[in-house]
Amino acid sequence: MAFNFILARDFHNAIESADQAVLLAPDEVWIYANRAHALMFLGREDEARALYLRYRDEKNVLGKPWDTVISEDFAEMRKAGLMNPLMDEITKLFAR
Repeated sequence: MAFNFILARDFHNAIESADQAVLLAPDEVWIYANRAHALMFLGREDEARALYLRYRDEKNVLGKPWDTVISEDFAEMRKAGLMNPLMDEITKLFAR
């Protein structure tokens, strides 16, 4: 649900949804991707960056490496017209 809120540019509901999901399933790493995206678009880039980098070494997030999940999410967000400089920064860091 949080990712749908992001695509709809409803970032406040996105963060609330992600935070509720974290409370219910804190071990589900993919939820933190949605939380990071919402933080980024709410102008809380430092918190978002920390989450993006925290899970960088995860290899099985929904059956894919974390960086792949994030890259695919970024591509979908760009397709929806959502842009943030942090997306380029994280993409470059993951390419290293």
